[in-house]
Amino acid sequence: MGPSEKNQHAIRRSTRLPLEIPVRIASLGPGSPLSASCNTTLVNAHGCGLIAPSEFPHGIQVRLEMVSAKRYTTARVAEVVPLGGEPPTWLIGLELNVPGNFWGIEYAPTDWKIEESVAPPPAKNSAPEPGQETKVVRSLRWRLTDISPGACYLEAAAPFPVRTPVLLSIRASDNSECLLDGIVRVSHPQTGMGIEFTGTPDELRVKIEGLITRLTSNRDVPKIFVGRKEGSQATQPPGVPPDADSSDMLLNLVLEGQSLTAEQFLSDLRAQRLGKRRDPRIDLALPVLLHGTDANGRPLDQRVITINISRRGALLEGIHGLLRPNDVISLSRQQKKEEFRVAWVGDDNSPAAGQIGVAAVNPNTTFWNEVLEATAQSGLEMASLRGSDTGHAQ
Repeated sequence: MGPSEKNQHAIRRSTRLPLEIPVRIASLGPGSPLSASCNTTLVNAHGCGLIAPSEFPHGIQVRLEMVSAKRYTTARVAEVVPLGGEPPTWLIGLELNVPGNFWGIEYAPTDWKIEESVAPPPAKNSAPEPGQETKVVRSLRWRLTDISPGACYLEAAAPFPVRTPVLLSIRASDNSECLLDGIVRVSHPQTGMGIEFTGTPDELRVKIEGLITRLTSNRDVPKIFVGRKEGSQATQPPGVPPDADSSDMLLNLVLEGQSLTAEQFLSDLRAQRLGKRRDPRIDLALPVLLHGTDANGRPLDQRVITINISRRGALLEGIHGLLRPNDVISLSRQQKKEEFRVAWVGDDNSPAAGQIGVAAVNPNTTFWNEVLEATAQSGLEMASLRGSDTGHAQ
């Protein structure tokens, strides 16, 4: 492990918060003096990351001043990453010489209370339970914009990566708290993330419906606490295939979010807020030919059946062979052939075994257009035409 990796580990020993704080840094010791006014991008009890207009040598000591509070401390330059641009900038990682809540954050995470620092010791009731890995944080940059019994969307400048297990704490103005476990299913840098709630469906529905009632009754902006479950990564596929529960449109959108561009996702999200669905699905059983290569390198050439279709994708059943999310396959029918990306794969030990959800690689696909138009003209919205297209798959 090189110096850079060691320093990065040291800086990340406490929970990071995405906050912009005006600071000024100045080099200490002999040599040419360096100074710069900057804004932090991330802060924690052990240091910060900031964007600087000039390069600071790795390992030097600096004076770090928080401009608004007229408070200063000393730190060491632990990371230096050139960002380019014109004029050029650098990402500087600083490690505080004295860890603690130098930033004066009122709702600092529990693990910011460093015993060897000047901060007071943690209160007895703030100690995490034995084995507890979740680090709950509050960030003023989280904003709840959409919520349903199965999912939510949070606006954030620095959302967590896809498949990150999280814990949410949502507090209404009456100070009532709702704790929810979830997994990030779609993440849009500088915009936000969609989270699928995990847990018993009946319990979730009761808990979240109560929360929604309180939020709509009070008509206030809730306080959002977000926790990353450190040391673990979600490996399970989404618990519900896209559109398996057609009543929860937000959950369906979050589950298929990785197969959509950010623009498509956010457009669909806005349409849902208006009570519309920009890309409606219909239950329709059509035979199509699937071509591709499975995870073991074996060619796939098989007849499968759609469960439902939309303009940009489909849910398919009868899959024989191991496919994985992000694999590219092709579908053909009626002289048409088009590439699709696998967005979801049913678990072998679930009722969805043998099913996959796919999304067209080309967002302007016309693969299903004539079927959707014919169905709309006939007034069929929940049609089941199994076998009616037999012989047309090419």
